[in-house]
Amino acid sequence: MKRTRLLCSFVAVAGLGCQGSAEEVSVTQQAAIQAFTVFADPFGNGAPNPAEGVQGFVHHNTTGDGRTHVVLQVRGLPANREFGSHVHLLACNDNKAGGHYRNDPAGPATPENEIWLDFTTNGAGKGSAQAINDFLIRPNGAHAVIIHDHTTDAAGAAGPKLACLDVNFDE
Repeated sequence: MKRTRLLCSFVAVAGLGCQGSAEEVSVTQQAAIQAFTVFADPFGNGAPNPAEGVQGFVHHNTTGDGRTHVVLQVRGLPANREFGSHVHLLACNDNKAGGHYRNDPAGPATPENEIWLDFTTNGAGKGSAQAINDFLIRPNGAHAVIIHDHTTDAAGAAGPKLACLDVNFDE
């Protein structure tokens, strides 16, 4: 019950709607909404970054049975648009967060081996995604969530990196 209420409060903070009252939203949860690091010239042609102004948060926890649950909530993106999103190895300011985190580093780019958080924004430019994976993130193994230009294809690619949020997955 506590996790459900906490998640509901986070969803309510992001303005995406949720059952429950506004009183359930704490000051700490409101402070969880942050501006993402938005990368300059992600397409390499001077075109504007569609993620300019994105805000949101990532909430994560582990379960007693060895699974990782990650929730992404965002706002300030173009309306009715698809984006890819993944947990990445490095911090935002370190090689634009490096590559995708993989449970098995030598394994394939699949939603079972990586943490994929693809989403579609609504008419107000808000979006959300969640992933529950059957593994725990290794200590010091992941440091950020990236928003990519398009949804993830079968090869695990989602286009240029648009924006990034540093996340302490070791908490």
